[in-house]
Amino acid sequence: MAYGYVDEHRLYLERSGAAARDITAFVGDLTATDDITALSVELTGTQLISEWDKYVPKIALAPGDKLRLRNEAAGADVFVGQLVKVGLDGALTAYDRGWYLGRSGIILQCSGMAADEAIRAACSKAGVGVASVVSLPTKISEVWLGDAVSDIIADILERCSAETGKEYQARMSPEGLVVRELPTAEIRAFHKPAANLAAFNITWALGQVSGEDSIAELYNAVVLAAEDNGKVYRGAQASNAASIAKYGFLQYVESVTENPGTAQLGQMVRTLLAQKDRVGRTRTVSEIWGCDEVTSGTVLGFNSPAFGIAGRHRVTRVVHHYGGAGHTMELEITALDEPRAADSTDKVSVWGLPDTIGAGSSGTSGGNGSAASFVSVARSQLGYKESPGNINKYGAWAGNNGVAWCVYFVCWCAAQCGAPIPTNYGYVGDMSAYFQARGKYRTVSSGYIPQAGDLMIQGDRHIGIVTGATRSSVQTIEGNCSDSVRPMTRYYSEISGFCTPWAA
Repeated sequence: MAYGYVDEHRLYLERSGAAARDITAFVGDLTATDDITALSVELTGTQLISEWDKYVPKIALAPGDKLRLRNEAAGADVFVGQLVKVGLDGALTAYDRGWYLGRSGIILQCSGMAADEAIRAACSKAGVGVASVVSLPTKISEVWLGDAVSDIIADILERCSAETGKEYQARMSPEGLVVRELPTAEIRAFHKPAANLAAFNITWALGQVSGEDSIAELYNAVVLAAEDNGKVYRGAQASNAASIAKYGFLQYVESVTENPGTAQLGQMVRTLLAQKDRVGRTRTVSEIWGCDEVTSGTVLGFNSPAFGIAGRHRVTRVVHHYGGAGHTMELEITALDEPRAADSTDKVSVWGLPDTIGAGSSGTSGGNGSAASFVSVARSQLGYKESPGNINKYGAWAGNNGVAWCVYFVCWCAAQCGAPIPTNYGYVGDMSAYFQARGKYRTVSSGYIPQAGDLMIQGDRHIGIVTGATRSSVQTIEGNCSDSVRPMTRYYSEISGFCTPWAA
């Protein structure tokens, strides 16, 4: 730990066929940003440029150059990555290998694959090494076509969290991708300002502290549900009457795609309620002494009630500043030890789920008019591409070939399985108006989480078939998307609403 050494950060330029070059003296404002929601660390700085000063070396940094930030006193690399942007004014932006996982689209098909193996497979397709992945037995059955690896990993970990009630983090290390369960034990972080001075715990010296207490993410009722053959089943429910009385009814619905068993459902719903029935307390520390061991996801212990910080806090974002007054940081932290939102009077009901949940469908077309058969038909069309000029089989089937065909694709799929969806429309506005007139349309602003088989609507421009959803994103299969039928991940900011053909 940092109590044994004084920081000595050096920046090296590494080019193929040449020895590593120390360029620390020629790059200022060096800053590393590590956010818990990002796979990569961003390193920024400004290189010294002086075309007329013969004593200033012409380093000519360029995109693709490899940079290594190393703490020589600790004998450890802090950052290893590549330059992505170089400005004419000398501004530099580099990312570690995690950047490639956010940029590389891949094709990945998983059928009952363990989640940890699915993550390894995704990284392998992107050419990024894996250092370690915690055991994740959750079974994944999904097809991703052109999705970024970072999005795939986030989707997989979200499903694992729903099943286990645990939180996970994926981040890049110099050795490769690391996927871990987020720790809850605090570390002791030290800073040693000089060789003749003793190291001190950085949590003793805080800069300006700001933050907020909020119930924006609080939920005092949790439901675990699943869809099977066009029907929705409630597997378990938990709620806190005291919290509901104090803050109002706030319900979170988590969709499960596998039947974990009655005992596991009970444990999952209790864990989710305990996690979500809390007032969120976030704090920002504008300046604190630096310690390389402080990364996103780590836990620090504070005892500064006068500053509004006491107990364990998880670091959700850290910005390291190197140089100037020395190594300093900015922190965004979230409290871990906050009590429940109100006296815990949890009521838990567990009903279980049908054994068929997660069993899948053997057919690729036809069906009984259910949401499952509708989605199955859509999946069977993945990869279909139009011919030049919007020529496609769905438009030909509708008798109007050579035009935009996203609606015709939906109608064709509905016709194959007898889904309760009109099959004579070609305009998105007509389809959404049909369901609005029957009270089967939900706007995004209503907070509705769509179910498999719902229709995703983007104004009057585009339509897709929902295959799954969380509170952050929606998975769809869409026709006339990049001239083909392909799966997509859509965010609620892109969507107007949802048609709900199977709603009661």
